[in-house]
Amino acid sequence: MLGEFALIKEFFSGHDKGRGITLGIGDDCALLAPDKNSELAITTDTLNEGIHFFKGEDPFYLGYKSLLVNISDLASMGARPAFFTLSLTLPDADEHFLREFARGLFALADKERMALIGGNTSKGPLSVTISAYGYVAKGCAMRRDLAKPGDIIYVSGNLGTGGLFVKAGYHELELSPELFSIVHEKAQLIPSRTGFARALRRVCRCALDVSDGTVGDLRHILERSDVGAILNLDKLPLDNIFDKVNLTSLEKAELAAFGGCDYELLFTVSTKNISLLEKIALRRQVKITPVGVITDDKKLTLLFENKPYVKENKPFEHF
Repeated sequence: MLGEFALIKEFFSGHDKGRGITLGIGDDCALLAPDKNSELAITTDTLNEGIHFFKGEDPFYLGYKSLLVNISDLASMGARPAFFTLSLTLPDADEHFLREFARGLFALADKERMALIGGNTSKGPLSVTISAYGYVAKGCAMRRDLAKPGDIIYVSGNLGTGGLFVKAGYHELELSPELFSIVHEKAQLIPSRTGFARALRRVCRCALDVSDGTVGDLRHILERSDVGAILNLDKLPLDNIFDKVNLTSLEKAELAAFGGCDYELLFTVSTKNISLLEKIALRRQVKITPVGVITDDKKLTLLFENKPYVKENKPFEHF
């Protein structure tokens, strides 16, 4: 069985070269030299087995998703991904698991030109912590506190697949093995929105990523910007896989609204910028959908088929 340092050398070394890195893996610290014209965006996420992913998860999917959830945060600010650190707690040094985990991790890291600059390994229950760093031009970051009344609320891509996978994974919904496999893959290999997000900065100053559910995450924008919103649940875009799922229209909309784990962008745009936004989305080949509007009454009104939605649903929280 590989020891700690042999494990790092075998599976994770050699990916520490990139813009702004003076010294990568091999010393007590990495050394970074941020661009003087940029701000450094920093985010950290931990994924624990049994809480954030099911026991026995495909290690390729886990490697990819562990980095994706951090890249999604960078995208929400309009930052260009640059480098990351990895802390990996393992019950044992299973070489097949490590090889597949690393393959998934670097499939995304290499695509985003991200360098792994350090981290830690230890023995214990399976857990993955990544801190990701990116650059955004000074004063140009998209933020949660910059929504304005009259802005149109948009989401990128499709929603609900993450919630559908979790629901099926807990056997609250029965899917055929073939359909479950498709949902599983779609819920894990989520596309990165970093390129679109950097272009989006031209027309948008307020965005976040949908991680804990569209409604719950929208509330963060409303609280930080001191505004309200009308959100149309029946307008939330769904993957066509939902056509094969035995759920009502309302139940599908609820998964998109409250399910979480979508890692798409939720953002607001002034009406005067909609034409340019549509051109950006077309050029980047990213689906965008208007789902509501920002208001000045500091209330969140949920509608389904033009009627008030009043059921009590809560976004995911750890405590």
